[in-house]
Amino acid sequence: MGLFNFFKKPLRINDEFFGPLRYIEIKGARGYFEGKGLFAPLGYETEYLIEAETSGPAEWQKEFYKNLQLEFDGYIEKIKPLITDELREEDPDIEIGDFKDEFTLVNITIPFSHTPVVRWNMAFTTIHEADHYVTVEFSGDEPVEAVLE
Repeated sequence: MGLFNFFKKPLRINDEFFGPLRYIEIKGARGYFEGKGLFAPLGYETEYLIEAETSGPAEWQKEFYKNLQLEFDGYIEKIKPLITDELREEDPDIEIGDFKDEFTLVNITIPFSHTPVVRWNMAFTTIHEADHYVTVEFSGDEPVEAVLE
């Protein structure tokens, strides 16, 4: 890598749907765009990591984000048991009451491909574990694992 490549500014685009995005290049792997925007069901901004080519996010990725917002309450019901089990490994007495009050969505990873079955995740902070994140991994629409990090 030459000296000038080291100081090269990252690619930035202004996507008509996602807004300002910065491309993060990963040597030997696919890069991604990072940005943030309103997550309507929660009424606040969250960060998104969009696995994409340098040309920008695909139309289906925009639809993925729209649909996630429309179906978010259903996702909460699916992930609560996984998150509860994970948190109970630290504190067996934890009970989740109002998910939206007790958890803050901090980021969503939007996958590169939508076929055949996509792997993606959402990460949350919580009042139950102030120094940790809870990351929920999905395969398609189904949560497969919650990890306390």
